[in-house]
Amino acid sequence: MKSFRALIPIESSKRQEIIDVTGRVEELVAASGIGEGLALVHPMHTSCACYLSDSDASLTDDLTQLLGRIVPPGSEWRHDRGDDKKNAAGHLKGIILGHHCVLAVSGGHLDLGTYQTIWYAELDGRREKSILVKIVGE
Repeated sequence: MKSFRALIPIESSKRQEIIDVTGRVEELVAASGIGEGLALVHPMHTSCACYLSDSDASLTDDLTQLLGRIVPPGSEWRHDRGDDKKNAAGHLKGIILGHHCVLAVSGGHLDLGTYQTIWYAELDGRREKSILVKIVGE
């Protein structure tokens, strides 16, 4: 079995931002030379997440609105009492989204449905972070 590892640097311009990273992951699958296997898309931080959803950008707005309802701004989270970054909301939203995704690789490409898109959700941004892409297979 072969293995390939790469990092995608991400620098968000906003504290919360949702970015399509599908093309960047596809480029790494092609570079890996792996035809059949699995691709792990794993952000290397705990206040962000990668998830699979529809390509319709209005869903990113809906998701942002939903997360704001579940983890309302201005709440007094225990984590924020001892952390100068005051980023408990970003951590909690990342937990809710599930953090990473694992995708099939078939014929040297991501095995995605018609509208499926890999999104990176930055939940405590304005600094550089990275996404690990680990591809294993034959």
